[in-house]
Amino acid sequence: MSDFRWGILGTGGIAQAFAADLAHAAGHVVAAVGSRTIEGAETFAKLYPSATPYGSYEELVASDVDAIYVSTPHIFHAENAALALNAGKPVLCEKAFTINAQESAKLIAIAQSKKVALMEAMWTRFLPHIQEIKKVIALGALGEIHTVIADHGQYIPYSRAPRLWEPSLGGGALLDLGIYSITIADIALGSPIKAHAHATLTDLGVDLQTSMGFEYSNGAHAILTCTMAARTSVTAMIAGDKARIEIDAPFYNPTSWRLITRDGEATEYPNTYKGHGLREEAIEFARVVRAGEIESPLMTHAKSQEIMELMDEIRRQIGVRYPTE
Repeated sequence: MSDFRWGILGTGGIAQAFAADLAHAAGHVVAAVGSRTIEGAETFAKLYPSATPYGSYEELVASDVDAIYVSTPHIFHAENAALALNAGKPVLCEKAFTINAQESAKLIAIAQSKKVALMEAMWTRFLPHIQEIKKVIALGALGEIHTVIADHGQYIPYSRAPRLWEPSLGGGALLDLGIYSITIADIALGSPIKAHAHATLTDLGVDLQTSMGFEYSNGAHAILTCTMAARTSVTAMIAGDKARIEIDAPFYNPTSWRLITRDGEATEYPNTYKGHGLREEAIEFARVVRAGEIESPLMTHAKSQEIMELMDEIRRQIGVRYPTE
């Protein structure tokens, strides 16, 4: 089988991490990169001799690649992904999928009408330790799940990452950090019936930190946090009436975890993964494209839309709106 040829749209840090991790994925190659300037694309392409640099996104999506990886800031995801989809190119789009549910619904409609594959790059869902945790839950080892706690805090001052502080770029803790905490709760408990949120906002009007409480139809609760103000434990716990799972820091990366019964007996699952882990979403998306499918069962269109609607509700409660809304 020939290599799966990736076109990378955007040249920031996550694009560099994605391209580097593809080196661990046999049969995947960075074939092209597009930037807003040819200089930016050429600088990126120097690291990947197989990549043809393009000085515009339009040229990139018209090139001979199998899929486009969209890695620009949140605020541009809808525009950039739509450009590629309308050119007939399958799209793996970074999380958060878009900045709101209205935009994500439009993207999904384009993909479905054109029968072109589209998937949110919520990479944590594809990692081996998450797949193992899902199996343990499905086998009933935890019993009925009652509590999920997930905490994602990073110290990210304006000087380190200005885009996370800028409303015009879809900034704030929720879309960049909180989505990971929400993802763990969703994996364990599915969709909440109620969501409550409180936040501290920056002077520019994005959330510096947000705390969320979710309620579920079986009476379970999720307690979720995200902050840009401090480095926190970045751990997660899923607790049932038979046992609990503890996921070590950072819980959204390849990491170790353990299953602990209510009597205190622990089974350890060490981390043996090599590399960053971004390649797992790439491998799954290539499978989707080659199979002629338009979405992945691991990250469906419906699930992406549901998470965007949930984050819209959280932002409504905490009073965060972006200039384009």
